[in-house]
Amino acid sequence: MATKAQAVKAIQAVGGSIDWDVSEITRTEKVITVDAPEGFVWQHNGCACICAAWYCGSASEFWSDIIEAVEDGVEPQGEEA
Repeated sequence: MATKAQAVKAIQAVGGSIDWDVSEITRTEKVITVDAPEGFVWQHNGCACICAAWYCGSASEFWSDIIEAVEDGVEPQGEEA
């Protein structure tokens, strides 16, 4: 059972940040953009940000999904796999 605090900690551990200008967390809707550090991309998707939207299900599941994605880590932008 993950919490928002645990997700924020996991994001910060790899140098990422939540873009609160475009993210919104309410009781029923969760839309979040997680930015990779400058010059890096997420290994999860090869992009500079992870965007997730959640309209049903538990908040714990949402935060668990975010943690799982960021725990894949980051890599320098432009590196080939």
